[in-house]
Amino acid sequence: MSATSSSGDVKKFQAVPKPTSNASPPPASSGFNARTLWPDLIETPENQWVFECKDIIEKIGTNGPIAVEIKKNMEKCLMYFYTLKKKLNLFDHTYTASCILFYRYWFIYGIPTAITECIHISQGILVTACKTMENNRPIEAYIKATCEFLMQNIPSLKSRTNIDKLKWEFRDKLVTNEKKILCLFGFDLNISNPKELIEEVFSGYYRFNRDHNLPENFKKAFPKILQESRNFMVQAVTQPVSLLCDGYTFIVLSLIYCGLEYKKLVDKDFRYPKNFFKDRFPIEVTPENFANIFTDYKLLEENFFNLKSNKGAKLQIDSSMIDSVIDESGDVENEVSEISDPFNYELIKSGEVKEEFLNHIETRVKDLLDKAKQESMKRKAKDPIRTPDAKKPKI
Repeated sequence: MSATSSSGDVKKFQAVPKPTSNASPPPASSGFNARTLWPDLIETPENQWVFECKDIIEKIGTNGPIAVEIKKNMEKCLMYFYTLKKKLNLFDHTYTASCILFYRYWFIYGIPTAITECIHISQGILVTACKTMENNRPIEAYIKATCEFLMQNIPSLKSRTNIDKLKWEFRDKLVTNEKKILCLFGFDLNISNPKELIEEVFSGYYRFNRDHNLPENFKKAFPKILQESRNFMVQAVTQPVSLLCDGYTFIVLSLIYCGLEYKKLVDKDFRYPKNFFKDRFPIEVTPENFANIFTDYKLLEENFFNLKSNKGAKLQIDSSMIDSVIDESGDVENEVSEISDPFNYELIKSGEVKEEFLNHIETRVKDLLDKAKQESMKRKAKDPIRTPDAKKPKI
């Protein structure tokens, strides 16, 4: 290709050079500010997601038949989260995040009366939780597991629904519902997930470096209490407790409950070390406050779902019982100002670690390596590599 210049000489077009990394972007047109519409740093909003027990219960409504139907649909949605957690091999904290987001959605917007529409919303919530908490799964995995759940748990669908048609319906609505849910939440993905927070607050580093000076008898008992606390949260999140307290309060609630159970069943002299909660959580822990939360928790169980995981009479915990396992006494005047930051940089900036922590990491790495080797050997045993047939001699 060529072009004629004004002087009549024929010159060839030269290739346009590619801009370097230092090239400045083209000037924006007047009235358009790219930084306003798409800033370098997007700050997600944070809303208040803690409500009064009275308001949570009243949200069900006073119309008996409608309230029963709503609770029935809600229970199916919670069952859906648990079933897909098993089928898709999701983490516990993804399951708890799904339940937390579901209750927030229900409290603000309510849920449809049709169960299929409820599952549509639940599927969008599950995908959002999965993307927020861990690696996402292929869209086919969500669709297949969701449709199987519907066919197994809603008998009326079996006779009048084509499974392939159902899959296409859920595929079409998945992305739409996911966008809808994000917009309705105002992109507020600050889940304050207690199952995730407890792993961070009591991670290996803090256990071996921050908590090394705890009493030996407590250090032996605490891993068992911590495990029971994890189980407590996974079970408790099926009731709308996440609307009653934030993530850190939820963790303290579980540790107090499991500490009382340990005191009753194992060691009658058990007690958390002095200011154990004050030094680790950014909240004020008092017996009176948490006794009220346990009372509200019991009311939620009575008004919502009758589940096997319900604690029932075990939630009748008063302030004197809580006071018997915690020792948060201190300077009342400075109590608020001394509330701890669980991720205080001052505790870790030196970079020094205990030898026990290094040994712990080495043991964990070896365990993971051995596990990977065993799984690899199992796969090879199930699918042995076929040896190629011997070449036949040419005739």
